[in-house]
Amino acid sequence: MEEETLHRDKNIIVCSECSGIMRYRSRGVYVCESCGHEALDDFGKVNAFLEKRGPSNVFEIAEGTGLERKRVSALLKEGRLQVAESSSVALVCARCGMPIRFGEYCSSCAEKMRNLDERNSKKGVYNALNDIKQGADGKMRFIDDK
Repeated sequence: MEEETLHRDKNIIVCSECSGIMRYRSRGVYVCESCGHEALDDFGKVNAFLEKRGPSNVFEIAEGTGLERKRVSALLKEGRLQVAESSSVALVCARCGMPIRFGEYCSSCAEKMRNLDERNSKKGVYNALNDIKQGADGKMRFIDDK
């Protein structure tokens, strides 16, 4: 499997061999419908590297794949990669500081954030006002300073 940069034309990925359309197969691998050529996206490059070398740190992955360290770190934050259980390195939850192996939030904070997002989407634009500060009819009013 050749490692190359995928050529994108808007939302279509174009084969570098025959200019055919590439379709996503799995784990970062794209295959051309016309000629069968395979190409890897950033996740595919990291996945192939880890399958060959086993658990590695960000620096080794970046060097071995040709990706920037920021991109490898972004894959960790996106939850597409995780820190090995045996690793002495750990990520921390952006909300509570708890050690985590992937993503930005621990499972507890992620659940709280999901619940908050759901609540905010149900209340609409003016969700910053508490129900108590609104009248019984749901209309907004000035808050008494008394």
